[in-house]
Amino acid sequence: MGIQQGQAYAWSRSRMGGWAIAQSPILGTTITLDRLKKREYESMLDIYKQITPVRRDLLFSIT
Repeated sequence: MGIQQGQAYAWSRSRMGGWAIAQSPILGTTITLDRLKKREYESMLDIYKQITPVRRDLLFSIT
C-alpha cells in the first residue's frame, strides 16, 4: 500500500487508540481517498448531501 514492509509491521504493533491512529501518518499514507474511491466506497458527505433537503429560503435570505 505504498510503504515498506518493516514500517507496516511496526505500525501494526501500535498501542495507540483508534482516534490517535486516525490522526497519524499511518492512515494518511495507506488508506487514501483515491484508494477508497477505486473500491467504490461512497463519501459520507456525498450521502449526507443526497438525503438532506436544500434550504433554499436560507440561501436567498443571505444575499
